[in-house]
Amino acid sequence: MTNSFFQFLPEILSITTLIFCFVTILGAVKFFGKNGLYAYSTVAAITSNIQVLKLTQYSIVSDPIALGTVLFSTTFAVDNIITEYYGAEYAKKGLYISFFGYLFFVIVMQIAVLHPVVLQTDCVNLHTELKKIFSLAPYLFLSSLAAYFCGQRTDIFIYANLKKIFKTKYIAGRSMFSMAVSAFVDNCVFSVLAWIVFAENPISISDLWKTYICVTYIIRLVVTALCVPVVKLAGRFISKNSFKGY
Repeated sequence: MTNSFFQFLPEILSITTLIFCFVTILGAVKFFGKNGLYAYSTVAAITSNIQVLKLTQYSIVSDPIALGTVLFSTTFAVDNIITEYYGAEYAKKGLYISFFGYLFFVIVMQIAVLHPVVLQTDCVNLHTELKKIFSLAPYLFLSSLAAYFCGQRTDIFIYANLKKIFKTKYIAGRSMFSMAVSAFVDNCVFSVLAWIVFAENPISISDLWKTYICVTYIIRLVVTALCVPVVKLAGRFISKNSFKGY
């Protein structure tokens, strides 16, 4: 029993994270409207890009997976919620806000780690640890920014156009399709830029496809499918006066 628990612990923790994200998204909608969703997207974008520095090993996948995949995937659901209930222009605004917040955070932390280390031993000093975490290679930073922007814009574009065609019908289908396509775009843009275009030692296309795109994308598809009900459920948490935005 104990061995089985620890065998599936990464899955259990990821499911717990996903449930917490869903509750947080619905709470943000309920109490803060679209502004709460802007805040969620910004924090999720920053946090997920820190989480990717840690790997986890799912029992059903042979290769380790970077954390952050689950959390980051929920930001596409937020895009769809804003587009569905407030409009595409507000969704684009949310993207720009979260993009700016992520950019600000990275630049400030890059400056912070440039401060000389203090040699006092009678105080907490995590300079080395912070430097390891936040001294990002420029190519990873640029790849991440490009992938985030392209993926989010793709999601908003597809969902907004599907909404024009189908109006309020088929929310689940529209959400699943737009998030699946945009997640693939995000995954491909980052992988190609980070591991081929900007990499000092580019990997082969076959390794890129098998290791960095396919496995991660399958996990993102599962998360996407679980996010779909949240997009539909969010409408119940939004007051009628909020649909036009405020």
